[in-house]
Amino acid sequence: MKSHSKIGILAAREEGRTHIVSIPWKGQDKFWWNEACADVLEVFGLPGDRFTSHPSEDNMDFYFKSEKDAELCKILLSERI
Repeated sequence: MKSHSKIGILAAREEGRTHIVSIPWKGQDKFWWNEACADVLEVFGLPGDRFTSHPSEDNMDFYFKSEKDAELCKILLSERI
């Protein structure tokens, strides 16, 4: 598995978002991603305040300011992974 996007990591660090949740693209269909992203938006709101997201070659990376939010996101998506 490849590492996180360098651009995504640098941008996230500059914004104070250091807690990463990576979800692999492999094995997920479009419907799954629609539902997963809707769940994230429902709980955390639109990207920019509590989190940002950046696609990499192998993953969708969610960068959170709060470790608590990152852990909650992992739990939220754990049934889907």
